[in-house]
Amino acid sequence: MDIKIKRLVKDLSNSDDDLRALSAMTLMKLDFPDRATREEVLESLISATGDRNISVRFFVRKAIDKIRKAEKLLRAEQEPATGEKIAEGLISTDYEDRLAAVMEIKTGNLAQYKDQLIAMLETEEHAFVRASLISSLRLFIDKQQAGVLSRFLNDADNRVRSNTIEALEELGVEESIPALFSALSDPDNRIRAAAAKALQAFGEEKVFAELKKMLESPEEWMKGSAIYALSHIQAGEAIELLIEAARISTHAETRIKAIVALANYHDATSWGFLKGMGKNGEGVFKETANRALKLMEEKFGPEAPSETMVSAPKDEKLTPPAAEHKGADEGAMEDIASAVSKFFRQGKEEAVGLSNKASLSFSVTDLRKEIDELFKEAGRTVFDFYQAGELTLPDLLTVGHEILRMNFFMQKYAEEEEKAAEKKPQGFFEQLKGLFSKSPEQKKSASQGERFSKRRDELFLKLGQMSLKKYGSGEFQPKQLEPYYASLQKLQKKVDSEQKKT
Repeated sequence: MDIKIKRLVKDLSNSDDDLRALSAMTLMKLDFPDRATREEVLESLISATGDRNISVRFFVRKAIDKIRKAEKLLRAEQEPATGEKIAEGLISTDYEDRLAAVMEIKTGNLAQYKDQLIAMLETEEHAFVRASLISSLRLFIDKQQAGVLSRFLNDADNRVRSNTIEALEELGVEESIPALFSALSDPDNRIRAAAAKALQAFGEEKVFAELKKMLESPEEWMKGSAIYALSHIQAGEAIELLIEAARISTHAETRIKAIVALANYHDATSWGFLKGMGKNGEGVFKETANRALKLMEEKFGPEAPSETMVSAPKDEKLTPPAAEHKGADEGAMEDIASAVSKFFRQGKEEAVGLSNKASLSFSVTDLRKEIDELFKEAGRTVFDFYQAGELTLPDLLTVGHEILRMNFFMQKYAEEEEKAAEKKPQGFFEQLKGLFSKSPEQKKSASQGERFSKRRDELFLKLGQMSLKKYGSGEFQPKQLEPYYASLQKLQKKVDSEQKKT
């Protein structure tokens, strides 16, 4: 065995967590053409699967999978037939093999595997594979068989829940309506939007009442989800709700999203409102309305629409209010992001009567929140390097280990919640009851999950801060961080400018 490999194998039992993780990560990248070396390394890796550190276990398993795949290729005398390859993949202990087999069945539209996919769905533990099974099965089962999918509306993984909603919508399973209304309060805003879209496809008019509640929520991200759903629902009431949000919402960003969403409708009411705002609106809203009109023209052609889905359009809805935000500089050539911040801050000042000094403080706070979000996104990008085994700096590795640990705990509590849910009756009336009540245990579990999620966000922010600092010093400069660093510099200049005013 090569001395370098011997050293790496020895480091797997080192007392330092980071060194053991780095050793496993390096072994994951190496190839071992010599059979004796391969077997010795594999034996050491298997012993390390019980390591106390989750990061070590993570990279050790990846290294083991890579070696075993290499052995399969070396043993194979010839490429197996497609059917044999799929059959072997479906029963593999490696989730990537199972995933590849399911995707091949979907791509080839191989309906003969339907019963086997249904059987797999009952026992599959990996979320990626469950999501792909559901996506594939919707091609092969009919409405009467769709009951096998319904329970996955409560799956711990958001991809699984999303694919389930899409499948039930496509198959037209009316029995899923109570559970879809429950999905409107899903922790994931994209799931709520998908559920609203599915409910409208069922012709369930109650969805508009739910969407209206979302638009009236104090949470801006919830309003954004409602706008997304409405923009995919071709109905007059959807246009009316979007116009109302575009006219009277107190948050500038919400108004802008609603204005842009109206471009999805080749409708006289939508076109008339945008035309009026493009002529009489203020600043960023006027600019956004004109952009929306251009989008509508690109999508549907230059001809103005002559018909409307709105049952009784009101004249006053076609023209936006002349001036909802006093003191705006209509001629200012500001970028959209700056204008949104300006209008949002102005609205806050008018509502609570902030002094000039307090107003500047609010401005700086708003920019710092934007910087924090930038750090989080940069941190997520760097964590992708970590998972791919491409991160070697010890301090960044340590934060990566912690994030992976949080992911583990979040998954653990999600699985416990799922097991508890499976023990409860899943009949129609129980689902209805579930729309209005949650057990104390569920609330406790959700609270625990939220704490881990909050801690993970803090770690992403920390990882982003450390990474961009190293990027600036030249110590760590992957190409993917370049746009984040450029944006950070611009935002920091704005903060410095606002602070000088105080």
